[in-house]
Amino acid sequence: MNLLLISPEITLFCGALIILMSDVFLGKKFQNFFYVSHLLSIIFCGISLFLIIKNFAQSDVIFNQMFVANSFTSFSKAIAVMLLTIVILLSLKFVFLTQKISAEFLALLMIATTGGLILISANDFLVFYLGLELQALSLYLLAALNRDSAKSSEAGMKYFILGCLASGILLFGISMIYGFSGTTNFKALTDLYHSEEAATAALIPVGVMFGFILVITAMFFKVSAAPFHMWTPDVYEGSTSTVTTFFATVAKFTAVMALLRLFSTLVIGWPGIEKIFIFVGILSLAVGSFGAIFQKNLKRLLAYSSIGHVGFVLIGMAAIGKDGVTACVLYMLVYAIISIGAFGFLILITGKSEKETDAENENIFSISALSGLARTNPIMAFSLAVLMFSAAGIPPLAGFFSKFYILMTAILHGFLIPAIIAVLFSVISAFYYLRIVKIMYFDEPQSVMTLEDAGNLKLIIFLTAVFNLVLIIFLNPLINLITNFIP
Repeated sequence: MNLLLISPEITLFCGALIILMSDVFLGKKFQNFFYVSHLLSIIFCGISLFLIIKNFAQSDVIFNQMFVANSFTSFSKAIAVMLLTIVILLSLKFVFLTQKISAEFLALLMIATTGGLILISANDFLVFYLGLELQALSLYLLAALNRDSAKSSEAGMKYFILGCLASGILLFGISMIYGFSGTTNFKALTDLYHSEEAATAALIPVGVMFGFILVITAMFFKVSAAPFHMWTPDVYEGSTSTVTTFFATVAKFTAVMALLRLFSTLVIGWPGIEKIFIFVGILSLAVGSFGAIFQKNLKRLLAYSSIGHVGFVLIGMAAIGKDGVTACVLYMLVYAIISIGAFGFLILITGKSEKETDAENENIFSISALSGLARTNPIMAFSLAVLMFSAAGIPPLAGFFSKFYILMTAILHGFLIPAIIAVLFSVISAFYYLRIVKIMYFDEPQSVMTLEDAGNLKLIIFLTAVFNLVLIIFLNPLINLITNFIP
């Protein structure tokens, strides 16, 4: 058995435990030990990334056909760990403010990412559920981490209750698949039902189909697709800005990659299953577009925006094939970069008190508070404007090309009407993105927005904006790279 293939997950998980134990024994003796915890978390992320890169060329299935490693899983894991590293770098201010629970915070980030990595490599529903719950339990705690906020506690409770419901649906779906097929292994299920013979002869039991629908329904909850999105605005608003950044980047990226692998690997030969993805994708676009228009809070607006972006990805997934997978991976990569910049900007915003409280959040995260930002902080206003234009799909920014490839793939696979509907909703969503730019550049300042004087944060946000500007130069090599990693 090649244990090197699972070494990135072991490294991150053991790193989380080491940080926790180090803080227990040394945290009280050394006042500024949280800096060491922060450094250790970055080091363990670096080791994990090195091990993932080392496994790129390997392709194997271990643990009794339960855990798969190939170029696609390695690529997805590398992106996830890099996103985690960036979130940890962005979290230095939060770690400083919450020194007593800083080790727990960093450990939860690493454990949640470990769950996501297991989810990506799962080749059996038992391992799939293990990874999903390892990630979900950490996310529930992260959502409720801000003990000074009633909204944070409410967010954690809502997320926990709805997450338990989704887990129950997932387990019921897995039990249906196992009851009618006698196996939970992806390869065995593919051999049983993915052949053309099985599809044409109608040999697929209805129970297996129903179980598979329940499984993808639970995953729709995890990626916050409509109509399973109800937790997203409240959790994004109630969580601290750093945790919200983690939700929008690492957690969402790993969940979408897991759903993409599940659908592309275990697509049961069932004509019409792609219609479920088309329907949920269009519904997500509608909820994301119209829901964000009436929002006055930046966090809630970006939460609805994320629902709309998931809608685009689901339309891309419906186009079953290598080009569809490539378009979805490209879209999620671009969306993750945009999210780092947009949600990272929220971390920069500071109130009168050091910690985020409910009373202050109403004011400091209000969209109207951005008025006149172009005069007080032109570089940050420019960076945020570029990110908003890119999220709206304005050419020649990265967001335009990610949407273009999704729509092109959908049209090539015969989904012309859904593609047209997606374009219309994209035009509607452009309204609230452009409204943010208009408020920053053309509205009179109501009050000066206070931004944290943190060079590392500002540099990361500026670099995400630059990435969106220059991606057009590296677009073809990036698409070829992604395509080469897809088995």
